[in-house]
Amino acid sequence: MSLWHHAPPHHFEAGRVYFVTAGTLYKKHHFSPDDHRAYLEERLLCTLERQGWTVQAWAVLSNHYHFVSEAREGAKVLGQMLRDLHSETAREINRRDNAVGREVWFQFWETPLTYEKSWLARLNYVNQNAVHHGLVPEATQYPHCSAAWFEREAEPGFYRAVTMTKTDRINVKDDF
Repeated sequence: MSLWHHAPPHHFEAGRVYFVTAGTLYKKHHFSPDDHRAYLEERLLCTLERQGWTVQAWAVLSNHYHFVSEAREGAKVLGQMLRDLHSETAREINRRDNAVGREVWFQFWETPLTYEKSWLARLNYVNQNAVHHGLVPEATQYPHCSAAWFEREAEPGFYRAVTMTKTDRINVKDDF
C-alpha cells in the first residue's frame, strides 16, 4: 500500500534555509540500535554536504530526524535528495535487520524559514530534541545531534541567542 498520496506538497528554492522533519512508517523505531542511528546520522550529513546543502543543526532519533540546512546555489532539490537518502538507508537497515523489502520511511515535512526568530527557534529546537523526547537530561550528552558541536563551534553571542530563543510557539510535527 502506498501512502504517498497523503504527503504534503514540497517546495524548494535555492538560497533558502529549511527546517526538515522525516519520520518512519507507523513511527516504528527502525533506528533503535545505536549503530543504526550512527549510520543514519553519517548518511544524512554526508548527503547534505555532497548535494550542496549547508547543515546548521541536526538530530537523529530512532524513528525520526530533524535538520536545519541552507540550500546553496545548485543544491539538489530537497525532495529528490531525501527520497534517495531514504531509499539508501532503508535498504541498508533492512539488510542489517534481515527484513528485506520492509517499508521504513513514511514522509518528510519542510518549512522554509523566512525570519530570524523562526530560524533561531528551530536551531534551538533541533539541538534540544533529544531532551524534548526524554533521552538525555542535557542535549550535549546525546551523540546523534548537533548540540555538542554547536556548543563548541558557535560564537558565544550567537550561541546565547539560539539557546535563549523560546521554542514553545513553533509548530513542529514531532509526535514520535
